[in-house]
Amino acid sequence: MKRLVVTLAALCYLLLPATALAYNPLSEACGTDNGAASQTAACTAGTDNPIVGPNGVLKKVSLILAFVSGVVAVIMVLFSGFNYVTSGGDAKKAASARSAIVGAAVGLVIIAASESIVIFVVSKL
Repeated sequence: MKRLVVTLAALCYLLLPATALAYNPLSEACGTDNGAASQTAACTAGTDNPIVGPNGVLKKVSLILAFVSGVVAVIMVLFSGFNYVTSGGDAKKAASARSAIVGAAVGLVIIAASESIVIFVVSKL
């Protein structure tokens, strides 16, 4: 029981994001009621960041990696499906192919979830 509690606590610690509550001094200065102050370079600096912007490198690299990983996972599903069909009644070959199909399907779900997380985080930056 103690091992289960420690494992769950470690997973929660690793998987749940930590919240950083930081003060942004530009939030008051760049408000819409400040007129010309909201149009300065300091207030508009983060709108077209080439690294994490809407068309930034981070988003492009994550899309390419997700596409390549998705193609590899689909090829794995097809190959494992072929191995499953041609196992000829051999239980070990069928079990191996079945586990590869499940692993590739889990990989596809993880790829889709990670790409969704990246898109969400990049849109909030």
